[in-house]
Amino acid sequence: MKDPKTAAVAVDLPQSRGVLLCFTQDSSAVPDHAQTVDALFNWLGTPPGFTITLFMRDDPRSIAADEWPSRRTVNGGWTTPGDKMIFVYRAEEYERVLIHETIHALNWDWEMDAKPLECWGLGENARLAPHLMEAWTELYAEWLWCGWFNVPWSAQRAYMDAQARQVLARSADNWEENTNVFAYYVLKAALAPHLPFLWTFRNGTTAQERLHVLCGLVGPHLESLRAAAARTTPTAISMRMTTDR
Repeated sequence: MKDPKTAAVAVDLPQSRGVLLCFTQDSSAVPDHAQTVDALFNWLGTPPGFTITLFMRDDPRSIAADEWPSRRTVNGGWTTPGDKMIFVYRAEEYERVLIHETIHALNWDWEMDAKPLECWGLGENARLAPHLMEAWTELYAEWLWCGWFNVPWSAQRAYMDAQARQVLARSADNWEENTNVFAYYVLKAALAPHLPFLWTFRNGTTAQERLHVLCGLVGPHLESLRAAAARTTPTAISMRMTTDR
């Protein structure tokens, strides 16, 4: 039997007045995907005219015990802040990726400095991709994902802490990345205990307020994660950002 061909199917989204363009080898599932995307867009309050291009590729994100996360094993979507075009690259947890990219598209992101703060303890050898604002965007997306799927926030918190420990256990004394690994997996987890406060305060409006949030609040949990990582043996893990439902 030959492999099924990939089909491109376009569907109008009646509630959100957007469009889904789905690339898939199973056209029979497209109505269900369209219903999910339409409901999520409507729930998030997107204005009319959004288009999502969804590649339903069976390409789970996972890394071996001796592997460092990379673009290939981390990234799942793309959009330009303020734009109404969203691209999602994989079938795995596409709902969470859609929420994340919609936050970008709606300009709900934080402003963050391009360079990591000294209080985060990354050292002089740290080389990070300059998109630290992704920590808040991803935290916000996971919180919304939990609300959408009725997943306890405590379960998601435990999952993100476990992932952060595994990433930190791989880092040794140097930290190199070609995508936002620190922001997505570690800084996000350190922000998470303070979500109720950050929901209204965010990271402040002055340099002093930002230091309070990003050092005074975040620092202790970062140190706790590092201490736990020092006792953690790296294992093969999934890099998906939401716990199994």
